[in-house]
Amino acid sequence: MSRNYEAERAVLMDDVKQVLKDAEALYQAAVDDGTQESKALKEKLKAQLGRAQRQFSELEGSVVDRTRQAAAQTDDLVHSKPYHAMGIAALFGLVLGALLSRR
Repeated sequence: MSRNYEAERAVLMDDVKQVLKDAEALYQAAVDDGTQESKALKEKLKAQLGRAQRQFSELEGSVVDRTRQAAAQTDDLVHSKPYHAMGIAALFGLVLGALLSRR
């Protein structure tokens, strides 16, 4: 389950990166016809693209930090209460085995 979440998160992050790259390429390829309206629109697009890239970087950093914190908390819990962790793992294995054997 955790691996599936990590894989889906990685795919989502790659998709967002690609969208930002595509938007930046579109911005670079935009034709500047010299009118004030097109210049204003291009500047607005540039500002929004920059803001989206900063927000994505902050989000990515936040997700990494929260993942590290969760892993550290789990590690501390397992080390402080190893018998509880083994009991939960055994129970999870038992339930998973029962579900898989029903097929």
